[in-house]
Amino acid sequence: MKHLKKHAFLSLAIVWTLIIFAFSLQSGDESIITSNILLGFLATIFPILKDPQYLDIVILALRKTAHFTEYFILGYFYTKASEETKQDKILLMGYLIPIIDESIQLFSPGRSGSPIDMVIDMAGYLTGLIVFKSFNRLVRIFKKNWTGQ
Repeated sequence: MKHLKKHAFLSLAIVWTLIIFAFSLQSGDESIITSNILLGFLATIFPILKDPQYLDIVILALRKTAHFTEYFILGYFYTKASEETKQDKILLMGYLIPIIDESIQLFSPGRSGSPIDMVIDMAGYLTGLIVFKSFNRLVRIFKKNWTGQ
């Protein structure tokens, strides 16, 4: 069962990595459309987001938050896929994938790779790793104290 869980999370991590790369392959115009779709959805919940006075900063915050969030999720998937693996392999993925991701954008029309986005991506990945490693540790401590083992 544990092996199956590991393979399931590894599959999710690989698929999520490919989704991230697919977003990077979007042209600049397609990327703007994607951001506007997400903004439109969020504006139905928070109408102030469509206020022209704040629109530029909202779009910037939305795009940077999306970077952080997609890598937070990726950090979780790779952490769950490699619980018995040494940390250096997990960390290596957190550095390599953002570098590849931003490099892909160099070849996408209307896009450019951004060192700032790379740092945000890495921060999201590491935060996902730390949050879920900490959560797993707390669960183990709780189980140990609860069951007396």
